[in-house]
Amino acid sequence: MLTQIYVSHLATIDETNLELTNGTTALTGETGAGKSILIDAIQLSLGDRATADIVRQGQEKAEISVTFDIQNLPEARAWLQNYELDNAGSHECILRRSISRDGRSRSYINGMPTTLQPLRELGELLISIHGQHEHQTLLKPDKQRELLDHYAGHFKLLSEVRDFADKYHCLNNEMLALQKNAAEFSQRSEFLSFQLRELEELQLQPDEFQALDLEHKQLSHADELLQNVTIALDTLAENEEFNALKAIHQALQVLAKVQHVDPKIIGWMDSMQNAIIHMSDAESELRRYLDHINSDPERLQFLENRISKMFDLARKHKVSPQELYDFQTNLFNEFSSLQNSDERLHELQKQLQLIEKNYMDAAQKLSASRKKYAKKLETEITMTIRDLALPKAEFHIQFEPQTSAFSTDGLDKIIFQIKTNVGQLLQPLAKVASGGELSRIGLAIHVATAGQHTTPTLIFDEVDTGISGSTAEIVGKLLKKLGSNHQVLCITHLPQVAAQAHHHLLVEKFHDKNATHTRIQRLNEKEKIQELARMLGGVKITATTLAHAREMMEG
Repeated sequence: MLTQIYVSHLATIDETNLELTNGTTALTGETGAGKSILIDAIQLSLGDRATADIVRQGQEKAEISVTFDIQNLPEARAWLQNYELDNAGSHECILRRSISRDGRSRSYINGMPTTLQPLRELGELLISIHGQHEHQTLLKPDKQRELLDHYAGHFKLLSEVRDFADKYHCLNNEMLALQKNAAEFSQRSEFLSFQLRELEELQLQPDEFQALDLEHKQLSHADELLQNVTIALDTLAENEEFNALKAIHQALQVLAKVQHVDPKIIGWMDSMQNAIIHMSDAESELRRYLDHINSDPERLQFLENRISKMFDLARKHKVSPQELYDFQTNLFNEFSSLQNSDERLHELQKQLQLIEKNYMDAAQKLSASRKKYAKKLETEITMTIRDLALPKAEFHIQFEPQTSAFSTDGLDKIIFQIKTNVGQLLQPLAKVASGGELSRIGLAIHVATAGQHTTPTLIFDEVDTGISGSTAEIVGKLLKKLGSNHQVLCITHLPQVAAQAHHHLLVEKFHDKNATHTRIQRLNEKEKIQELARMLGGVKITATTLAHAREMMEG
């Protein structure tokens, strides 16, 4: 539940810090006092978009912080743990929002920076807000279906239906694309087959061009290689009069005679020994290389022909000779894929049949559950509406088939129907002419569905608009009853509703020389009677209105 709200420099609020408890809390005040600012602050903390003009004039930024006790909210705790945003060992969850005058804002969950989307996701697990303009959204079939599903707790069933629907549409789109492009695939397949025949005749091997190119260079320069390698070997080791190895050995012999005189000579001798080792290795490799140098005109001609064919094909396909093998591999893979399109179509058809069955099983199960809970919801809403000065009203939930196949919402189109008087026909809620009737019907739906909410905090923002008299008293009792199992915050202008609340907050606006201010204070019993008397009697509060207010509280 919501335990604390801190707001500073938001609209007309300088600073306020409210502690909230269980039960139903009424928020009242003069029109324009700023009752909705508190709800706006809560919505901003839960990820609503902010504009710079909500920052109080003369201030650089507004700050909002809301604290929740989530001990009895396993879904919210699991969400926080999943995103590694939980307060280890604590049942508190703190959401904070900072909004700057330049329009930028920063959001935090338990002190960790976050974006607005996670705030909204978490907010849906913490609070449900019912606004006075929400009556209009009740006219939309999608909203009506959503309310029934929420009332019935269809979260898991809906998830299954949507998963199967998404899979079906994904596979079906792939199948339609394959079928649509069948002729194009056939032409492409023939073209690829022709290209592959040319390439496969060459029997290319991986990295073959690089190897052939190196061998070609060696064979085409065989005489030059033989001459120069022979000279190098002679200079290194074979010349009897003078060669490099012999010269270094002589230098070692000379230095060995004086190595005892200066220690540095030993280091030089070591370097020469290493040089002899490396030069001896080079000598061995040169001899082996010399043994393999030969002139092979036939092999050279073969290489030149094959390399020429590779260049011709590479030029034709606009790739380098080094890329020719990979190009052939890619063509083969594409050709194989096209050849397998018929197999893929058959596989897709089998998968679609299975997905269709799974979807229909889940959707029919969802539909049956909807119809079961619809009867229960019809009874609850009808009874509530009749208490709200519509004694002959009857509420009904009509089921019609979905127009789109494999809808993510299942098989049903949900239509809320109502008749308010005997002898009338049931009509869709959208055709109800009276705004007052729609207001009462909307409130009845909110109260009936709110009772099933898993979120512990429910906010009603002037949902009692258009209601008065004994009907208002019944609304107050409904909200008070709801407060026995939920934390309820209700902005109201009706004393009959406010009188029923367990707690009362008064929102007041006052002015000084330079600015307008909004103040929110908790009322004790005496102060609550004064506020109810104001709501009953206007500016002048008499003993009669005070007595009436006291009677309303006691009743």
